[in-house]
Amino acid sequence: MTLWFDVINSPSLRPEQKELLWRRLKTRIGKDGVLRVISQQTRSQAANRELAVERFVEFDAGCGEEGTYKESRAVRLRMLEEKTQRSVLKSERSKRVPVED
Repeated sequence: MTLWFDVINSPSLRPEQKELLWRRLKTRIGKDGVLRVISQQTRSQAANRELAVERFVEFDAGCGEEGTYKESRAVRLRMLEEKTQRSVLKSERSKRVPVED
């Protein structure tokens, strides 16, 4: 299911919202200014239609907020530490034990 929304000619969006949508979703907006939201997660057309509308609402809700989330240094370090621990665990699993005859 594909949902089409004309960002450029929409009377419900303010100019700054249009600009923000354009910057954030430029890969989904064509040269004609139409936003394309695709959903093919289920076999049901009705369910895909609902999922496409939900995704569009998420995109539209995001155009009102400025700025992006930036994780803190502590969060990055903790994630790297967990990744290292996971790597050690996996490498120890793959060690071969010599078999004696």
